Amino acid sequence: MAQSNIKQKTISGVIWKFLEKFSIQLFTFLQSIVMARLLDPSDYGLIGMVVILNAFCAILVDAGMSNALIRKNDRRKEDYSTVFDYNFVMNIMMAIFMVLIAPLIAIFYHQPILKNIIYLFAAQSASGALLAVQGAKMIIDLQFKAMGIINVVTTVSSGIISIVLALFGFGVYSLVIPNIVAMYIRFGLYYYYQRWFPGFTFSMNSFRALFSYGSKILISNLINCIFDNIYPIVIGKKFSPKELGYYTRGQGYASMPATTVTDVIANVTFPILSKIQDDTEELSRVYRRMVRVSAFLVFPVMVGLFALARPAVLIMISSKWEPCIIYLQIMCFSFMWHPITTLNMNLLQVKGRSDVFLRITVIQKVFLVASLVVTVPLGILWMCVANVVITVLTLFINTYYTSKLLNLSFAKQMMDLCPSLLASIVMGIVVMISIYYITSLGFQLLIGFLAGVATYFVIAKMFRFQELPYVMETAKEVVASKWKK
Repeated sequence: MAQSNIKQKTISGVIWKFLEKFSIQLFTFLQSIVMARLLDPSDYGLIGMVVILNAFCAILVDAGMSNALIRKNDRRKEDYSTVFDYNFVMNIMMAIFMVLIAPLIAIFYHQPILKNIIYLFAAQSASGALLAVQGAKMIIDLQFKAMGIINVVTTVSSGIISIVLALFGFGVYSLVIPNIVAMYIRFGLYYYYQRWFPGFTFSMNSFRALFSYGSKILISNLINCIFDNIYPIVIGKKFSPKELGYYTRGQGYASMPATTVTDVIANVTFPILSKIQDDTEELSRVYRRMVRVSAFLVFPVMVGLFALARPAVLIMISSKWEPCIIYLQIMCFSFMWHPITTLNMNLLQVKGRSDVFLRITVIQKVFLVASLVVTVPLGILWMCVANVVITVLTLFINTYYTSKLLNLSFAKQMMDLCPSLLASIVMGIVVMISIYYITSLGFQLLIGFLAGVATYFVIAKMFRFQELPYVMETAKEVVASKWKK
């Protein structure tokens, strides 16, 4: 594929995904502020106790088949139908499983209300097969604009419904019911844009070919799901729902900026890199550019969020959430590495090394279990600190493997991150100094934000960061193209 074509598709995909994610995250952020003021921290804690069940079942339903379908170059009609049929059967099975296990989970946590929450998750799962293949097909066809519109519409709709339900006193159910409504809205929009209907033709040969690749991704995703949610499980069992609520809110706000970029990378880079998987030189060039741009955008945001966490939380969601501030600050240094890790893991999948993908996942989880054994008796704070250490270690490990695949030195990959990291640290110091003597929370937030933006821009300009003109040029191209239209 020509370099100009790669750039065009990458820019188009990244811009649409970024606009989509920015719109969604902005609305979600504003909605979360309203919901946090309306609901009790324990409501978020209850959801945190059972969210792993919903995620676990969703992974079993997908079984890595979507990724296998996206990666496959010679797709046939029966491939799509086979994946749909598998999803359909598994969704029904998972819904039944949720209904059966709900009473046991309620007993485990000593929270009877969890049974009704899980029943609602089961209703959502039973209809999930309607979405999986359509979503994968839109990624394959690089329909990022349509996907962006769909995601924005469903997010805004569910957000408005959740606020209305919370205002009418539905409590924790206002965090669950809107997801079911959003799923059916998404279903209608998928078929409006896609016009794809399943053929109900199950091919065992197609299933074997897709599952041989997807099975390793399935195992890896299941392991990730369990261990990504192990903190809520442990905190929910050992501490109160309110303490879990503080953790989930702190972790949730820390994840927002990084998740925006991570989701863009996960959805856009996989199909783009898949098209140049056999051209190692071009793959290396595109990969390094993505790493540098990701670091340039994410690092300052996460460091800035760390520096301004206290005034931001107290102003936006009130002092009743003050205990979540320290968790938010610590988790910023965990999530700031997630976009880079996601890009590395995507590269392993693109090169067909799902075995290495699984190996790295297992290593990371061994570290996590060891850290929990040590830190759980010490409290939630030290559990968060250990999470940061594990994230950095995992980054080193997956970067080592990607360096082998691209014939690119480990040191050179790390050096790609250093300029943005150092500039962000300096920016964070300037922000904290600038607000140190200011007593007004509002002025702390305003002055700190302006000082951070100005400092980072000056450093990037002074030291001629390549990413600054690249980002600005890309933005100009997008504005120009939209203006012409």
